[in-house]
Amino acid sequence: MVKFLFKLLRRKEKPVSSKLDSLRPLHNQKCLSDKRYAGLLFGSQEPNFIGQADLAKADVLICAGDGSDLTWKIISYGSSGGYVHAAVYVGNGYVVEATKDGVQKIELVKLINRYPYVAVVRCPGAHPDALPDLAEKVVDFCLRHAEAKTPYNLAGALMAPIKELKQLRYENITHLAYVPPPPKVSTPSLFCSELVIKAFIHGGFIKEGEMDAASLSPTALAEDTTFINIGYLGNRDMADRIYEQDHFMTGGIPRSAR
Repeated sequence: MVKFLFKLLRRKEKPVSSKLDSLRPLHNQKCLSDKRYAGLLFGSQEPNFIGQADLAKADVLICAGDGSDLTWKIISYGSSGGYVHAAVYVGNGYVVEATKDGVQKIELVKLINRYPYVAVVRCPGAHPDALPDLAEKVVDFCLRHAEAKTPYNLAGALMAPIKELKQLRYENITHLAYVPPPPKVSTPSLFCSELVIKAFIHGGFIKEGEMDAASLSPTALAEDTTFINIGYLGNRDMADRIYEQDHFMTGGIPRSAR
């Protein structure tokens, strides 16, 4: 049964090419927009591995999954992407994340060891010459939720890809920016990438109502232009996989799928 589920949840990654692509609607809409394309991004063609010393407060860590874990497979399939988790670096070797156990502060090394590799992205607004207090506000938001042990928003995590699909369809049809409706009720819970976006809303870099935090999966977070990739954490033996498959190295279409 488990083997059947793993096979069923194998994500198709080829570019949009036929009417059958309507069967994978989120990937289809991403390819129709500028979020996913078969081409290298500008910059180095080799993965840039960095260490803890290269991190700054409020850096966002986007974690890649693989086919070894069923939960990762479900997240990857549902969100049409290779990333399965996101967290915020809060300094001194610690990160804050939202998992099924709620929002918590853990050691950076534990996060790195849990995943095949981690992409590190940085908000340009966090530079001292941009918004001097942004990083501290983001970190403060995350630490307060970790201290409060804010519960995990499972329902929100499950709905995020559906909301993203609705948003992309609107933008691809109308060629207008999607304006998210105001939330009906302020939820007292958070899922991983929702924590990230709400932290940057609290910090003042993202305007309230400008982005729907509940519509971004970890992959959607990586595809958003709010953040810029600065490198990777983890096992350097993953360099070939990163080069062949990672969003920041390929534009979202793995080389083998072209």
